[in-house]
Amino acid sequence: MKTIKLGGLGASNHFIKRIVLPATALESVDIVAIASRSAAKAEQVSKQFNIPKYYQSYEALLNDEELDAVYIPLPNHLHAEWIKKAALKGKHILCEKPMCMTSQELIEVKEVCDKNNVILMEAYMYKYHPQWIKVRDIIRTNNIGNIKYINTLFSYNNPSPSNIRNIKEYGGGGLRDIGCYAISVPRFLLDREPVRVISTMNYHKEFGTDDLTSAILDFESAQATFTVSTSTAAFQRVEIIATAGRITIHLPFNTYTDVPAKITVDTAISSRDILIDPVDQYGLMIDAFAAMVNKGEESDDDDLHNQKVLDAIERSSLSQSWEAIS
Repeated sequence: MKTIKLGGLGASNHFIKRIVLPATALESVDIVAIASRSAAKAEQVSKQFNIPKYYQSYEALLNDEELDAVYIPLPNHLHAEWIKKAALKGKHILCEKPMCMTSQELIEVKEVCDKNNVILMEAYMYKYHPQWIKVRDIIRTNNIGNIKYINTLFSYNNPSPSNIRNIKEYGGGGLRDIGCYAISVPRFLLDREPVRVISTMNYHKEFGTDDLTSAILDFESAQATFTVSTSTAAFQRVEIIATAGRITIHLPFNTYTDVPAKITVDTAISSRDILIDPVDQYGLMIDAFAAMVNKGEESDDDDLHNQKVLDAIERSSLSQSWEAIS
């Protein structure tokens, strides 16, 4: 299969920490260019990680005809703009979550991508980790019965006023940064969409972003709950409760690349821990993206379904009532 020539549209800390190293170990992709609005930073990252080309503007990178695709790790409010610009240049796109600020914005973005025959993929890396594949297999083979509810807890403490996650106009806040995972998880495991949601959101007095958000997602025969926070101790856990057992995913999202992941399966007759060999889930995600590009697969609407739930949660926090997914 063809090696996909990939460019980084932004030299973010996330790109450096989680994307560059796994990508350089893959045969499916080759990072050949990096762009930053700071020429010095672009040059530094280029030299540090042996990326052949660097650009001091995003536009210049998109004009590079060698590139097949781009990875976009920019702040949330810039996603739509640069997805459209990349699509118009014929570049396939792997974009950090959440893809856009609203469902309507995402619909417009997807139309541009479709018209220009480019693949658009949202970067939910956790789905590619073998621990989640194992959990889905346990559920699908009816090992724990029918799922009744799923609870996700995800938090960290980030007090920095200058961090993009704490800047409201940049799309900051707990719901967009980590709540989107808590929305994705039950949809991924149940393989269907919620019909309505209800939520409560507390807002940081200084930043104006939500720093504590909880919600209930109604899947009719099952429910999902979550609480996410940007101002409490770092913690994450997913609990799946079914009619004949439960599953605990101890480190559901920020798994280590050098330590086995652990899931616990409890039933009436036993409790067992399952250890999953270490992997780099970001590398697996990039591999999957490259395979989509090589096979010419069509983008799906998973991103849009997730965004619609996110929008409804925001509406519910204002209306203080159940909101239908629309």
